[in-house]
Amino acid sequence: MKYIILVLIVSAQMSCATQNPSSNEGNSMRSLIQKSLPVYFENQTFDESIDFTTFLEPSQISQGVSQVTINSGITFKKCVFKKSVNAFSKNETGHIVLTTFKGNVTFIDCIFKEPVNFRGSSIYGRSDFTGSTFDSEANFEEINCHQKAFFNACVFDAGLRFQNSFFNQKANFMGAEFYGAVSFQSSMFNSEFQCSATKFYKYADLTLIDCRGRALFNYAEFREKADFGHSIFAQDLDFISTKNTTTSFDNCRFFGSTRFNKIEVATALSFKSAFFLFDNAEIDIPSEKLLYSDKS
Repeated sequence: MKYIILVLIVSAQMSCATQNPSSNEGNSMRSLIQKSLPVYFENQTFDESIDFTTFLEPSQISQGVSQVTINSGITFKKCVFKKSVNAFSKNETGHIVLTTFKGNVTFIDCIFKEPVNFRGSSIYGRSDFTGSTFDSEANFEEINCHQKAFFNACVFDAGLRFQNSFFNQKANFMGAEFYGAVSFQSSMFNSEFQCSATKFYKYADLTLIDCRGRALFNYAEFREKADFGHSIFAQDLDFISTKNTTTSFDNCRFFGSTRFNKIEVATALSFKSAFFLFDNAEIDIPSEKLLYSDKS
């Protein structure tokens, strides 16, 4: 009988070790990255910060800027991160270290309790954060996603920064929920930008974006102001069945078909000084809520 109890105790200890990685597992991750081997964790809880800029020796790429190049594919599934996750660092002298990922960067159904920072990262494989929850701020400013990027069904409870980002292939934010202010200012979408069924609860800054492929916002909700000012839509824009408070497309350029059917507007939908290559914009809201003066 006591042997059975002993086996059960050992099994329980092994189970706890699996669910709560210590620094040994962190060292294991470092070892895998240093050997350019795939990194895969599932159903794990990480109690310590993860900083990809420290796993390899950085090489200087310009004055004050260095870069770490990770060849390993990075995959986390259903993991919880209690501390920050970083692929960007800046020391007290102002020296910056960026991270380049040659493989995929995958965080599926993960929970981030503390800030996430991938600012300035380059990801040459697939970027996939599907179904993940960000309890604190998330910074993807100046990120370069060379293959498809998936942020669909994500929940962002705090601020989200995507300024000056580049998406070479499809960028999917379908069904995402943004509870804090979000900015995509000056980002380029070289292929389809999918934002259907997204919910923006705070200010949404989409000014100066450059959409080379289709942009889809069908059934999206903008609970506060949304600003698309000075943006370019090289192909079709679908904005069907959206819910808006005050949404501005002032000074935008539309070079494809535009569809604004069946939309709800609480205050105003503005197209001041906007340019439509094809004069067939479908906009069906009451005229008093449509600011359409100075149309080019």
